[in-house]
Amino acid sequence: MDVDTLYTEGNVFGLPVLGYREQSYTIIADGETADTEFRDDHPDGSDFAEETNFEESYILVAQYGTRSEEDLVLDSIERIESGLRVAISVDKPFLIDHDDLKTHSYLIRITDKEGVPDSVDLTIAE
Repeated sequence: MDVDTLYTEGNVFGLPVLGYREQSYTIIADGETADTEFRDDHPDGSDFAEETNFEESYILVAQYGTRSEEDLVLDSIERIESGLRVAISVDKPFLIDHDDLKTHSYLIRITDKEGVPDSVDLTIAE
């Protein structure tokens, strides 16, 4: 399994901000889906998708709602029986009395001979 990543602040899908500590994931398995899902005014997702050969790879987008100063860090990704297990941690700088909620998006391009997984066990831990 080969993995390329892109971390960006903001919701690459143009959806409302996720709630505090709310997480979600989306699998983008083809170019047509990428063209319809990634929003035009947040080009990171579209640019990342354009660099993806969907005949060999797919994109897993993990999202998390937290303060803007915090960053997501990919800790591990592994194949399990039913799909993938992905662990992401939140890098938290020490800031007092700072409260601004933002969606953070972690795009993971996965090239894997097993193909698109049936399920994803995603853990995002603080």
